[in-house]
Amino acid sequence: MSDLYFSEEEIFLKKVQDFLSATDCEVLIISPYIKTDVLDILLKKCSAKINIITTWKLRDLQLGASELDLYQYCKKRGIFLYLNPRIHLKAFVNNYSTCIFGSANISKKGFALVADHNYELDGEVEIIDAETIIRFKKILNESILVNDEIYKIYLDAVKRLEPLPELDEPDISSLPRKSEFLISALPMSYDIKELFEIYSNKFEHESEEKRECAIHDIILYNLPPNLEYQKFRNILKERFFSSKFIQRLLEFITDNGRYFGEVKEWIQKNCEDVPVPSRRDLTGNIQVLYKWIADLSDGEYKVDRPRHSERLYRVKK
Repeated sequence: MSDLYFSEEEIFLKKVQDFLSATDCEVLIISPYIKTDVLDILLKKCSAKINIITTWKLRDLQLGASELDLYQYCKKRGIFLYLNPRIHLKAFVNNYSTCIFGSANISKKGFALVADHNYELDGEVEIIDAETIIRFKKILNESILVNDEIYKIYLDAVKRLEPLPELDEPDISSLPRKSEFLISALPMSYDIKELFEIYSNKFEHESEEKRECAIHDIILYNLPPNLEYQKFRNILKERFFSSKFIQRLLEFITDNGRYFGEVKEWIQKNCEDVPVPSRRDLTGNIQVLYKWIADLSDGEYKVDRPRHSERLYRVKK
């Protein structure tokens, strides 16, 4: 596979449009759910012979996931529309030579044309063997070509359906997505400037461990791409210190400070990991925390070593 596309990337929609217009021969489109307006966007520049395979299950038609209007659109454009109730795959096949396939249905949510879009992933691959071509053509051969008679059968069947009851999905959007007191809710990269360098370099780095730590931290603090350093640092600082885990920890840090062992013990008592990590396992986490708190607090907190152990303390004003 040469490329992967997430649906929210602008390139994905254009990629499919260009892919479908790259041949004047034949295009095969397979998708269980097809919204006609989105299909029209995809086919704007396509002049090939088009075969479409979809499913028209009555409940899906009633819910609007599929549309009977698709037939009239296809009929007007000279597209061959087929039904196959076994279809679950989603694929765009260009002249049986290349294929884009993945999870996205032909819908506004599938192609990220609405704010609350689905998270979809598709990829492009060359069809290099006859067996794959045969499989696609076998599915097409087993499918039923829609005509006026079949369209009317479904139209009448949908009209006979009993109305569905109104349902309100549970609203869980305001609830925590996961505990904020897990070790995974703490940063992993030791040096913030190095974290920025890895982020700026599209996560290419000779150290796999540092690369994985950087990916963890960028996701943890939901940092957008392509920030310059000062903006990156400002957002990171705000989100780091707004963490409940960090806020609770800083309440524990008095003006006299807390030594390394004390912070380890506090994290053991307050983290919600099962099993609770050992003190030895927490050493790296505490080192990173001391560094981040001192670096991002702009002098409000400092680290020293008055004894044999490092101490994190709040600077007296």
